[in-house]
Amino acid sequence: MHQHYGDSLVIISYNHSFSPVLPEIEERKQYYGVQLYPTVVFDGSDVVFEPNPNAYDTTFNQHIQAAKSVTPIYNLHLNAFATSTTGTLEIAIVSADTLHHDSVFAFVTVCEDSITGLVGTFNYVIRQFYTFPINLFYPDSLDTTITFSHSMPVNKMRGVLFMQDMHSKKVLQAIKSMFTEK
Repeated sequence: MHQHYGDSLVIISYNHSFSPVLPEIEERKQYYGVQLYPTVVFDGSDVVFEPNPNAYDTTFNQHIQAAKSVTPIYNLHLNAFATSTTGTLEIAIVSADTLHHDSVFAFVTVCEDSITGLVGTFNYVIRQFYTFPINLFYPDSLDTTITFSHSMPVNKMRGVLFMQDMHSKKVLQAIKSMFTEK
């Protein structure tokens, strides 16, 4: 939960110097074409460069409010479970609108929280990355499960699911889930 906004605000940042670097992350950075840091891409298509950390709240607030005002076209569900070595993500995607997008993909990340870096603490550092196409018509749905191996502390694991139109780069919806230890 993001305390300032009172809801679950999902922010995934592509840091140019944090390692290990997954090939999927490099592909995403090239996809957005971000060359200057720190740049934030809101909902996949609203690119904002703000070098002054003291101005982040003021600069980013209007972009966050605009992103939150969009009516979702999917109902998303994400349940996350893990033992000390394996994890499971249970995903349900239900089309909630008659709109059809043939270029929509689901992106699923397994993230680790509270990693100390050179400039502070990083949250939602992507450790695993999955993607698959979504071609749903109303009222179709899709259920799938992803199982993976890991070496993260379960209490620091987070799952994020976001839907993105790859033609417009627009992120259509996102949700997150903490992992429950089995």
